[in-house]
Amino acid sequence: MPQRTDLYTVLNVYARKHSSPLINMETFINFLGKYANKIYEEKPEWTRWTEETGTRVWMDMNRLAEDGRVQIQDNEKGSSVYLSHYYVEQIKETYSNPDKESRMPFPDEHSYNLEIPREQIKILYISGELHPFLEEPQKEILPIIKFVFPDDHGTALVLAPFIPETLMEFSILKIRNYLQHHGNREFIHRKLSIQLAGKDDYLREIFDKIMIRPSDSLNDLKTGREISSFFWVHLCTFIKNDLTQKNELLSEELGALQAIYLIEICSNFYKSKAVKTREIELAYKNFELEMEKPPYYFSNEDIAKFKDNKGVPLLGIYTRDELGAYIEKRTIEQVNSNILPDFLYFYSDDKKAWLIKRTKLLSLCARLLTEVRPVVIKEISKRWAKMLKEYSRESAMDNDQEFEKLAMSYVEENASMLKMILKDKRLYLVHEETRLSEKGIPESSRLFQKNELLAIHVLLLIKRKQLLNDIKNLIPFWYTIPVISNIFNFFNSLKKKKAKKKKKVKVNLEIKERDVSSKEIQKQAAEIAAGLIPAGKNLDGYLEELTSHWGLLVDRRAKQNLVEDVNTLIRDRLRHILRIQKTAAINADTLDKIATSIINNSTGLLKISEQNTLFKYIKLYLAKLLMNRLN
Repeated sequence: MPQRTDLYTVLNVYARKHSSPLINMETFINFLGKYANKIYEEKPEWTRWTEETGTRVWMDMNRLAEDGRVQIQDNEKGSSVYLSHYYVEQIKETYSNPDKESRMPFPDEHSYNLEIPREQIKILYISGELHPFLEEPQKEILPIIKFVFPDDHGTALVLAPFIPETLMEFSILKIRNYLQHHGNREFIHRKLSIQLAGKDDYLREIFDKIMIRPSDSLNDLKTGREISSFFWVHLCTFIKNDLTQKNELLSEELGALQAIYLIEICSNFYKSKAVKTREIELAYKNFELEMEKPPYYFSNEDIAKFKDNKGVPLLGIYTRDELGAYIEKRTIEQVNSNILPDFLYFYSDDKKAWLIKRTKLLSLCARLLTEVRPVVIKEISKRWAKMLKEYSRESAMDNDQEFEKLAMSYVEENASMLKMILKDKRLYLVHEETRLSEKGIPESSRLFQKNELLAIHVLLLIKRKQLLNDIKNLIPFWYTIPVISNIFNFFNSLKKKKAKKKKKVKVNLEIKERDVSSKEIQKQAAEIAAGLIPAGKNLDGYLEELTSHWGLLVDRRAKQNLVEDVNTLIRDRLRHILRIQKTAAINADTLDKIATSIINNSTGLLKISEQNTLFKYIKLYLAKLLMNRLN
């Protein structure tokens, strides 16, 4: 009996003595009680089983059943317990001593003197089923695997967790044992020297590893290196040809042949795995190279289309899940750390994700500044030229702060990605990391000064006074002569005051007067609305979408109130116009003028930043009201 007296150990020893995992409890309790009473004086640790043996056994047995180590079975013959891990533990014990087993074939049911139930075994035929099993291991599989070797060369029992590493360790030891006997090593070495001419040093090294450091030999095999796979192919072929020619094999020879079968398949598996790994590593390198190319920022759709230099899609070499895991690993930010990850995600206003390589963030910023600079200059030049020709000015022409706001408004309108980057605090961290690096940042390319982002007109290399002078040089000189411009400006201001008083009436008078029916007005309004609504959207849905852009309030109730106020203003203005001009033809130009009038005559609406979207909304809402013929 065992030295330990816990119930599970005693049950295991008892089961092995009777070669069965099924134990009749009445017989076992009687045996345990008698054995404990017989030996407790010599071994006092058995005293606990001398009295009330049955009660104590069942108390411990219930705990073992809860742990899943035993299954309690009741029938008309009484109670029995089944040791759930009986076969597994015997196999595990055998594989705990590889040196001892190296002189024998792999263990099978005969060597264990067992007959394991078929439902507890997964059978794998070495020739056709082992390699697919290694490629795609089954998540739910029976713990005991039974290998069937080719040409009636026996079977082997092994536990699923031992495949393939423990299996390979045993195989190499069996081959080492084979090489140690009858001068096999010297003979095979000479034969392989012919096959691997010019690689004598490598042959000696790998044979030494097999004989002295088998674990190193296993590691070489697992790397899937070409030279290692080449060696094992020739070694396995030679030993297999030698052994299969014999009529009768010794135990150690059968063990070596079984090991050869396993190593051939596992070596091919490791080789193909290594090739796949190298392909994936190369694909990730190509992925990194693509991330370093303009435009430097990429959506998930862009990344899925990356190709190598031969035009082969990278998605296919690695899977979407593998790529996702790779990117996730490279984008994880350290908590409470100023060290940024290799890749950075930026999110646009519509929540679209853009991936940027950290080392390319400054290059991207410089590129976007360069691209938007001529656009900003063009828009401001057009704006100011128009104003000068109308003998008017604005504060941005004379004030740097106002000029900064004007320039930024055009940047935000025409370069959303640049706007997103400039407002992100990570830009400063990347800037500082680069500035403190060995190469540093040229003074002319710096974005920050004293921890503050430089003004946008400085980043764009636009000087207010110079730009204004350039514009003046391009228009007739009398628009820029102060005396003349002041006189025209004076009369213009008078004219505007008069125009302001008559603005509401003018809007009505500009409508082409001709009698039309209500149905015709509704039809005209419907045609205008159809021209304003994008394909695939309806009127109410698109109005709601426009509202989300100009009604930028966090509080939901405040946003609803704002929208209702705007709608009320539009309805009131349209009623006023319809009272003056009850029957008049309408067109898109008519609604443009009405919408412009509504905005210009409302201080609150002029403060809304998204003027273009607001204008579209008012025009479309007017069309909706006319379609319903609001009175």
